[in-house]
Amino acid sequence: MHLYWHGLTSVRIESSLGDTNCTLLTDPYGSDTGLRFPRTLEPNVLVLSHQKREQFALDALKNTPFLIADPGEYEVQGVFVFGETVQEEGAKYPSPLIYRFEIEGMSIGFIGGLSKAPSEELLARLENIDILLISVGGGAYLDAKKATEIVHTLEPRIVVPLAFHVEGMTTALDSVDLFCKEVGGKRQDGNKLKLSRKDLPAEDLVVQVLERA
Repeated sequence: MHLYWHGLTSVRIESSLGDTNCTLLTDPYGSDTGLRFPRTLEPNVLVLSHQKREQFALDALKNTPFLIADPGEYEVQGVFVFGETVQEEGAKYPSPLIYRFEIEGMSIGFIGGLSKAPSEELLARLENIDILLISVGGGAYLDAKKATEIVHTLEPRIVVPLAFHVEGMTTALDSVDLFCKEVGGKRQDGNKLKLSRKDLPAEDLVVQVLERA
């Protein structure tokens, strides 16, 4: 599995299961963010973290992927997606969702569109997560402290921070360094995350900070 970060809450996961390949993409964004989204992507699956669809740059893709923006269970080309709606009062984005992806024998949690921690009941459905993709920069997203609380509750092996400050963006978000200091664990920096189930860390939490792809 290869995982890339495109900025904000947009990630791309490329997987292979036997002869079946699948690319899953989350939350494409527009130029109003101050960031440039790649116009060359052709994902098989597109997952949105909330239901305000006009907020996403769906026209930035070169194809028309299978769209997941509603709660439920889905299977596309060997990838399983489970989505749950979160009831969040005062949320900037309507009907945010949390997701669990099952890819190449690994469980991946995606928490991108929230500004408050979901209920313990909802978090319980994300138990035994191997990799957690979570927003950390504050503002309309979870801040470092709230994200850290969720990480400590779920105890993933790897956490990939999303929605933090990068040069050029129009929205004021906190630095990823603030989250790394708050959450602890072993920090690793790189331009992608490449791993299989046998590569997952056995003990200490790894915080994988990615550069924008």
